[in-house]
Amino acid sequence: MKEIDEVTIRLAAKKDAKAFKRIYEYYSGFVWKVIFRTVNGDREAAREIVQETFIRVYSSLKSFSFKSALSTWIYRIAFNAASTYVVKNKKLSSSVDVETLGHEGTASAYENEEIVRIVLSALSAEERFLLTSREVEGIPFEELAGIVGRSSESLRTQMSRMKEKLRDMFDNGFRRGERYERSA
Repeated sequence: MKEIDEVTIRLAAKKDAKAFKRIYEYYSGFVWKVIFRTVNGDREAAREIVQETFIRVYSSLKSFSFKSALSTWIYRIAFNAASTYVVKNKKLSSSVDVETLGHEGTASAYENEEIVRIVLSALSAEERFLLTSREVEGIPFEELAGIVGRSSESLRTQMSRMKEKLRDMFDNGFRRGERYERSA
């Protein structure tokens, strides 16, 4: 992702409202997409977390040191806000009834969205964040490592295990319409 210019960042750090609005408009779409999937499509939770993320960005932008990309710094704040939210609000389901959707290999847009929701609900909030960030948004492992505070090698391993888990889910449970319990 191309980063916003340093002048805008420095102005926003000095509480310039127009500069901060530019930062918000530039990064909020991505933050929304990742958080929305992290909380398994819960719009209210996603709104709350995105709002909390940008409140934190606004209040601590003066401490941004330019040692990483601003996007990495913002996504780290978003990741922490989402993790905190999920811990405090146990309402995110840890099990789903997996139903076979579509007929004869075809599915409507609604059915495809349901499949994505069901598949993502089988993952933890951190796994949803990582999967969406890496596979949908294309964030490199090295940048994700900075966001979640782990090595890129451990994230590659975790991503490989998640994909294996999802393949197993599709091959064994999902196609048979069985209930799928997310492992802790």
